[in-house]
Amino acid sequence: MSGARRCVLALLLAFAVVGAAGCGGSSGGDGAGVDRRDTTPDNGAAAQTLPDDLKIPADVPLRATGPASKTATRIIRRWLAALDRGDIERAAHFFALPSKFQNAGTPVLHIDSEAERIAINLSLTCGARAEETGGAGAYTIVQFRLTERKGPGAACGPGTGGTARGAILVVGGRIHEWYRLPDDESADPSQVQASGPSA
Repeated sequence: MSGARRCVLALLLAFAVVGAAGCGGSSGGDGAGVDRRDTTPDNGAAAQTLPDDLKIPADVPLRATGPASKTATRIIRRWLAALDRGDIERAAHFFALPSKFQNAGTPVLHIDSEAERIAINLSLTCGARAEETGGAGAYTIVQFRLTERKGPGAACGPGTGGTARGAILVVGGRIHEWYRLPDDESADPSQVQASGPSA
């Protein structure tokens, strides 16, 4: 694992420890797929110089090409329900070990332990509803509507009511890959960073 990935996981784990201790959420955290800071590149040149490890992997689809799997959609909705009610441990158990996770502004993180899958769920300070789902190969493309969730680390604030998009790979009843997608589904995938709307 690269130094950047180790650093991001260390920060997520630190956040998990603070959250478990009952501290309130961070005002600058990620929603259910949304980092409320605007990380969208300002222009094409910035997008072209984006570090490779912050780009969405080339094999991850940016848009749906057909209907979503009913099984995958059911798992995703159950995960969101657990997250929304603040049951972080239950939400974490919807992620496989190992699994992959990429939110706005992060490299693809490899989740290999119970503490790491709890940390990534704690880092999602918003809850969400799956408003629209579609399929793209093995992935489910989800349009989320952000909500104020309960429990440790909750701090959606002005992000509440906003939208976000994600590509999620569900296999065997578990989330194996989770990627925050850009809001513009027509973006060039070779120049795309996971990004969230400013709030």
